[in-house]
Amino acid sequence: MFIFILLTTLNCKYNTYEEKYFNIFLKTEYIKAIQLLSDKKYDKALLKFEDLYLKYPYNIYTEKVLVFLIYINYLEHNFLVVLELIDEFLLLYDSSNFTSYIFYIKILAELSLDTNNTIQNLFKTNRNYCNPFYTKLAINDTKFFFKKYPNSIYNIFLKKKLIYMIKRMKIFELNIIRYYYQQKKYLSTINRCLIFLKDYPYDNNLIKKILNNSLNKLK
Repeated sequence: MFIFILLTTLNCKYNTYEEKYFNIFLKTEYIKAIQLLSDKKYDKALLKFEDLYLKYPYNIYTEKVLVFLIYINYLEHNFLVVLELIDEFLLLYDSSNFTSYIFYIKILAELSLDTNNTIQNLFKTNRNYCNPFYTKLAINDTKFFFKKYPNSIYNIFLKKKLIYMIKRMKIFELNIIRYYYQQKKYLSTINRCLIFLKDYPYDNNLIKKILNNSLNKLK
């Protein structure tokens, strides 16, 4: 019995020592990663934070490591990776103090995916004719952001961005309507006009004119 108690006590001391050593090791590695980031050695910092996140998950630094991974990947224009990491963050830390900042970065990443498309840039494509999928996501997330964080410091900037986003959507929708009208697809034109008028009820004289012309063509 005495031997069992002695072994158990020794094991507890060993585990405590091992845990203490591990925490010191984690702190040292975390500080090294922070230093690399401070020195603007983003590639090395990214590798260091990734190593910490993948090899040592669910420790006292994991939340901040994930925040830094999101930030560095955004700086490095890895926007799809940013969105994946943000999904992980919101799943694990939905009540975090960093949540509003992370959601703000998510919106910026979505906008960047719309404006920094490699193929579109390569062929100098007119984005007014490209599907604004990520802009639509950014609009929805921005409206959600305003409701959840009405006093956020990011709201002033996002309000300006929202004006651009809505303009981007309107131009795209207008080009679709013009295309249908030019192709004499009047029923499709009418449907798109009605959707446009519902989504954007102001300054729509051109859309109303196209709508009336399309209705007349079907008579």
